[in-house]
Amino acid sequence: MPDKPILTREALLNGEVERFAPANYAGLTRMSDEERAELVQHTLSAVSDDTELWIFGYGSLIWNPAFEFAEQRKCWISGFEKKFCFWTMLSRGTAENPGLMMGLIEGGQCNGMAFRIEREKAVTELDILFRREMSFYVYKPTWLDARCVDTGVVFKTLTFVVDTSNERYDNNLSWAEIVRTIATAEGPLGRNCDYLFQLSEKLQELGYVEDELEELVRDVRAYQGG
Repeated sequence: MPDKPILTREALLNGEVERFAPANYAGLTRMSDEERAELVQHTLSAVSDDTELWIFGYGSLIWNPAFEFAEQRKCWISGFEKKFCFWTMLSRGTAENPGLMMGLIEGGQCNGMAFRIEREKAVTELDILFRREMSFYVYKPTWLDARCVDTGVVFKTLTFVVDTSNERYDNNLSWAEIVRTIATAEGPLGRNCDYLFQLSEKLQELGYVEDELEELVRDVRAYQGG
């Protein structure tokens, strides 16, 4: 059974999530409210006021966006692919037993779901999104073109690409290391493996076929003896 979402809109707004990872937890520095507000404005300034605001999700945003949206559509992006490539001591791991989280890196393509935020709600909803994704600087908010699966229409989306200069980025792990980490790590937001299992389940519901991800699911379950 999927674990109960902890990253809710309310928990992000009222600061409840922050109790899982206080400032300077595990040597990491949290983005200030002022920095986040400035980043929201800078991100929005990159597109015109009449451009629709779409957010591209490829991980947990697919099943738990937590922000308010008016519309969603299946889509994919090219030139970037998702991979478990950075350590987390905050959500699905701990400082003693870090987990691995997924991010976008250059190469290939990536399936996902895009969510449209109404422009009059952009500042509020991006603030919620950035509280979730940008608190510890591991991502860079990036505008990319996405193609709608159903219509073929190309549209601009905002998504989160891994900052490869961040100390938590690690793209040199062996397959065995990735399997072992995901199979064993657990943090305040739940088991690392449940993130993988929920992603696999949701992508299948959406009709996406991803052989490598399913191989990872099988190997993690085998490591766990399941």
